[in-house]
Amino acid sequence: MVTETLTAPLASVNEARSYFIVFNKDTAKILRISTVKASTYARNCIQFETKNPICKAITKGTASLKKHAVIWDVVNDKWEIDTRGTTLIIESRHNKLTPFIKDMDPTTSEIFVKVFYDQRRVVVEANNKNIASIKNLSDITEISTTETKLLDIYITRKNDPDYLINTISIDPLTLFRTGKQDITFNESLNTHVDWQNISLYAKSVFIKYGWSLLSSDNVQTTKSNRLLQQSNVVDKNNININVVDNIMHIKSKIEESELYYFGGKKKLQVVVCSENVDNFVGAFEIAVDQLLNETSKLDISFNWPDKPILLYKNNYLAIGTGEIK
Repeated sequence: MVTETLTAPLASVNEARSYFIVFNKDTAKILRISTVKASTYARNCIQFETKNPICKAITKGTASLKKHAVIWDVVNDKWEIDTRGTTLIIESRHNKLTPFIKDMDPTTSEIFVKVFYDQRRVVVEANNKNIASIKNLSDITEISTTETKLLDIYITRKNDPDYLINTISIDPLTLFRTGKQDITFNESLNTHVDWQNISLYAKSVFIKYGWSLLSSDNVQTTKSNRLLQQSNVVDKNNININVVDNIMHIKSKIEESELYYFGGKKKLQVVVCSENVDNFVGAFEIAVDQLLNETSKLDISFNWPDKPILLYKNNYLAIGTGEIK
């Protein structure tokens, strides 16, 4: 009697297991790693197959997902998962210009520009945390670029990228090492530009660009407090207050879309001094919800000075004092 021993091919036994990864194509955030292919996923997501053994370690919890990211393997022309790096490669995603969104929440942007038109000054800020996230980096310790002009900002006629007014040159090393770049533009630009009718554009290195048009008259900033001394109502104030018989009358221009100004805090705390910061008079709190009303009132328990100085921690607000018209 003859018997046969059937042996499975070694290749099939030792073949690496396939994993299916789903990630958001805009943010590159990994949403799912599984041995089972996803039948459905959101339109802004991509699914790819990999046999990288790191997937097994991640799914078992012996490797950190935060330390890994999706990359494009240019050699094999496919998506792959790899360890997050620390070198920021500055390159444009495509040839189209990306518009800056005016008055967007700066904390959600990668690059934010503050135009102080009355000081002939522009402050460009880089949100390194957001940039590291979209670039799949654990940190930014080095910068790599083949071009020096990729981060330049273009000032154009409003909503018309073909009508170039001027260019703001950005130094990548300064921007990412310090988190910001402070630029003074020439007086002729300030004279000939209608700042209410311009747009800003940049090459598509990042995803979210924002900007705001600001006035810095009568505002001085210390490390943690903003000091204001104003006696008349002016249009640029977010909030104006007038005190009569220890009743504070508040006029606010704060809108719900601007609640990020307060960083999640429920109240705005203000210290009041008379003539200079050494003459403390009193303090008060305004509920943030109250500031969503156009007008409101608040009782105070101290005598309001003739020349008040207000101290408060906020980088976005301008508070005026004087009669409300």
